[in-house]
Amino acid sequence: MTGQYMWYNPMLFLLETLVVKFTGLPINVVVARAGAFINILSPVAFFFMVIKLFDYKVALPAILCFFFLVNGNLPCWGGATYSPWLLSDTFSQFTFYITIFFVYKAFSSQKLFWFIIFGASLGITFLGHSAPVFIILLIVICIQGRKVVESFWAKDYSAVKTYFLQGLFAVIPFIIFAFPFLYYVYGKYHFHFVNHEILECAPGIFARRYTLQLMKSNVTFSLIISVIGMIWFYKKFDNPILSKIVWHWFFICLGMYIYESAVPTLDHMLHITLPDTIPAFHYFFYLKALQSIFFGFGFIFLLTWLVGRLKGLKPGNPKLILSDTLVIVCVLVYALAYYPIYINRYDFTELRVQAIEKGKQTDKIGVYDFISKNIPLDHVLLCEHGLSLFPAMPTGIKMVSIETYFSNPYLSYTQREDDRNAMLSYLTSTKPDTAQKLFAEYKVNDVLLADSDFVRYKQPAFATSKVIYKNSSYAILSFTQNNK
Repeated sequence: MTGQYMWYNPMLFLLETLVVKFTGLPINVVVARAGAFINILSPVAFFFMVIKLFDYKVALPAILCFFFLVNGNLPCWGGATYSPWLLSDTFSQFTFYITIFFVYKAFSSQKLFWFIIFGASLGITFLGHSAPVFIILLIVICIQGRKVVESFWAKDYSAVKTYFLQGLFAVIPFIIFAFPFLYYVYGKYHFHFVNHEILECAPGIFARRYTLQLMKSNVTFSLIISVIGMIWFYKKFDNPILSKIVWHWFFICLGMYIYESAVPTLDHMLHITLPDTIPAFHYFFYLKALQSIFFGFGFIFLLTWLVGRLKGLKPGNPKLILSDTLVIVCVLVYALAYYPIYINRYDFTELRVQAIEKGKQTDKIGVYDFISKNIPLDHVLLCEHGLSLFPAMPTGIKMVSIETYFSNPYLSYTQREDDRNAMLSYLTSTKPDTAQKLFAEYKVNDVLLADSDFVRYKQPAFATSKVIYKNSSYAILSFTQNNK
């Protein structure tokens, strides 16, 4: 939008730019098709993390759940899984899994080298998305903070010094690697969140009124296996450092999801204003990743129990060891049995149908083509809310205001929406008078109107405008303010 600095994590857009540069493909083709290949990074990183933190026998059913089971019919941005759609949430999750591995290496080795690597990885993660960074920071602060407090009360000041030194060695590389983005969100915006609409947004099935439907869609057979795995993990898993990381991951995501879901309700109904962090569904997203890990433990436990029953061996018998071949075969059989359901997943069917339907909106596509080819991207476009997402946003042109989900958290969304509506109202009714000055403040260069508004268009006395594009549904006008 006009009048803003970079506020959205840049990694995905930099990657898309590089793909366009080196392949020569149009950006719309890259955005639509590259996700099927680039997003493979996430299941690879997830599989790597589970193997390194646990073992490959747990990793195999965990990746089965990650790929096929965990999301059901949720959209790809609603839970950690593989998706062909190149969305920031889905794409950037691979950095979370790699950084979690480095968190474990740092805590388990206590070597400053691994704290440096962890800090650098966290900085790179911040370039991809803010949500995984916030979750990891909470995990690390809770674990390390407790150690600091315990050492302080025990008057072990040398240990306290060591913990703070570890933190310093993590913070410095984080700042270095995250600096291209920190420069704007901290240096320009000072991390001052103003736009609560985006922070409290709950799109689709995550809307409060669909809470029961969301719960029902997540009660699946695979969830039962994951719950069994979680119980086994709680009772049997004997690595204290990994246990702390996993349980902090679980309770932070669960607690913050509940908290962020309650914040807008308390605000709207009881007028209780609480601090916002990130939209609630981001915490749910990474809860689903943990569900896949617990599924791995539950799958191995149940398979071991079944083999023991068939062989007449009791749990704990040293002869009761699952062969690699058996685990692989069982995972493949499960995958093949579920595949007919998997291919009809929401991401693979409904979104494709929506894309085909959007391809039939020829008048909007005509607007998109004209703006892309004829209007400089540094121009500011004024258009109604519904047109800001499509056809305007894919062109990359600046706008007065944009769809809620893509709005800047550091600027007032309400003010921009009110200003946009005031200007559009003025163009068809010459009211309110206060809207006149807004055109100069936002430096409006072009106006996109639906035909129903264009027929009521009134030429402002303070500006010159002319139609530069027209089809049966929309009109684009150049808009130049007269010199005083």
